[in-house]
Amino acid sequence: MDERALIRALEDERGFANELADAAAAIAVSYTADALHVRSKHDETPVTDADAAIERALRDAVSKRFPDDGFLGEEGGASRSSERVWVVDPIDGTWNFIDGIQIWAVLIALVVEGIPVLGLVDSPRLGERYEAVRSEGARLNGDPIEVSTVDRVEEALVVHSGVEEWLGGGYWEGFRRIASRCRRTRGLSDFWGHMLVARGSADVLLEHEPCGLWDWAAVSVILEEAGGRITTLDGEEPHGGCSLLSTNGALHDEVVELLRER
Repeated sequence: MDERALIRALEDERGFANELADAAAAIAVSYTADALHVRSKHDETPVTDADAAIERALRDAVSKRFPDDGFLGEEGGASRSSERVWVVDPIDGTWNFIDGIQIWAVLIALVVEGIPVLGLVDSPRLGERYEAVRSEGARLNGDPIEVSTVDRVEEALVVHSGVEEWLGGGYWEGFRRIASRCRRTRGLSDFWGHMLVARGSADVLLEHEPCGLWDWAAVSVILEEAGGRITTLDGEEPHGGCSLLSTNGALHDEVVELLRER
């Protein structure tokens, strides 16, 4: 199937992804902090009953609408082998969700033959919904978005995952080097860091923690369609359990080199 035919074929999927996001948002906002049950997963990260309820609802919806498609969720794993797989992170930013901070989102992607082709990021409490289909550009609440044109680290706003993840790690010196050189830093990661880069509000995102396909499949489509670039901190293609580096593209190689310097 050629590219234009693929885009036309994904119109139903785009609408369906928005339906999934609506359903997920309704579930998420129905949970109050005092009624939220939280437990630790094997990697010591938290998961709530809201995460489980959202993923279960979206898994069921996909099986009904597209019964031949696969589904991969952060909490429940894969349910079917297929060339087309819906990839879902039911709540990205779970700690924020637990702590009553509005910066969390539902991430929904469609991956075809291993390539993310549709991405949707919905943050109900922020009132922000980002979406993209390959070769169709990226949008925030229906309006087109683009990355910044900043081409020097000295002029860049760099956002990053928590400092505790960087302390004593192999990238600590590179992180310090970038932080001391750039215009400004802020500790904002997960989906929102990627989206800030995609919409041109930030220029670089550094994410140290291990990220699964559900963390980067949706955001990669949106970021790349906005003109940006996403790799690991070493400049490699993203893969399961990797770090992530998102930039406006113009800064990417320079940031990788700064992180590599020992």
